[in-house]
Amino acid sequence: MRLTINFEFEKPLRLPQQYNHIVQAVILNWLSDENYQKFIHDFGYKVGNRTYKLYTFSRLQGKFLIDRNEKTITYEDRVKLEVAAQDDKFLSYLANGIIMSDEVRLGNNIVHVKDIKCEKNVLESGAKVYTKSPIVIYSTFENEDKKKTYYYSPFENEFSELVRRNLIKKYEAAFGKMPLDDSFEIKAVKNCKLREKVIVYKSTVIKGWNGEFILNGSKELINVGYNSGFGSKNAQGFGCIEKCIGRD
Repeated sequence: MRLTINFEFEKPLRLPQQYNHIVQAVILNWLSDENYQKFIHDFGYKVGNRTYKLYTFSRLQGKFLIDRNEKTITYEDRVKLEVAAQDDKFLSYLANGIIMSDEVRLGNNIVHVKDIKCEKNVLESGAKVYTKSPIVIYSTFENEDKKKTYYYSPFENEFSELVRRNLIKKYEAAFGKMPLDDSFEIKAVKNCKLREKVIVYKSTVIKGWNGEFILNGSKELINVGYNSGFGSKNAQGFGCIEKCIGRD
């Protein structure tokens, strides 16, 4: 499931270009149940020695201007944010927190929630989707006693396979069992221009990819990805996708 939240504001909304951590903090603060908020923030859903938050969110959507010298992004008068989660409780607590908030602080700005909308969609194998925040997939290697992170691109075969393995772990974390069908493949739409996006999250450089993709395979895995994000670092604002409608 996912919530679409529309914000409005009287003065232009000015944020640092690298604002993912600001939006993430607002989302967590909105969770109206303190125990659940602590669970998501401190623990998450476990599989072995790995934990998954099982939620993701889009970039802020609206008309904007970028000041490269000041490293800021300014939105004119309204923005939209989408938050998706595998657990319906997450969005229920989120919606309650939003309803109870008269105003919201985004960075140094005060904004107001105009309205919220909840949707539950189901994707089928063969779905054509586009990114609302970049898809990130990576491996960490030991190199001369130092850890090195390698970010994969959709042009590499490992990209699809590592996304598949990640989805299997998320499914196991969400349902406590393995999926009946663990097949999955993600491929870039032919002739679609993919764009690499480099984002700094609390001084960490993260590389992801935006564009349009075709999802094939297990309906179970596809929809875990739709609800909780594809790839890694979803709770930091990566891997949010939506079905293509009227984008051919």
